[in-house]
Amino acid sequence: MEGRFQGDPRPPQRAPVRLSLVATAAVAGAFAVSAVIEATDVLPRVEDGIARDSKLTGAEREHAAGDRLLLRPGPFDSFRATLRPRERYAVDVPPGPRGPSITRGDVVRAYSAFYFLPAIQVPQARRVFHYRFR
Repeated sequence: MEGRFQGDPRPPQRAPVRLSLVATAAVAGAFAVSAVIEATDVLPRVEDGIARDSKLTGAEREHAAGDRLLLRPGPFDSFRATLRPRERYAVDVPPGPRGPSITRGDVVRAYSAFYFLPAIQVPQARRVFHYRFR
């Protein structure tokens, strides 16, 4: 046996830390209860607070990230209007100029993944979002 002297009469010891099935179920249950509480109680209050205290209109809040990235909202809005939840789509965008760490094309792909939720971005699909830089 590995890690023991040959002829050691003591039985091999169990690992010092083992989670029992009951403890694992209790932890998983606590996480589930926490998620339900947040979804039903906390999240609506946060959304209401943002809508009430924001100086931006709903449309301005919706496009705030894209405006900050200097992306035109028109192509994103028109494509999103045609998508269904869980529909798969691909993004066709040229690399564009390189920023400090990534290209503008990578920025558009990342923003698309967020903006088109709950649709799913995949490398190749029948539905393709085309974006070109001006």
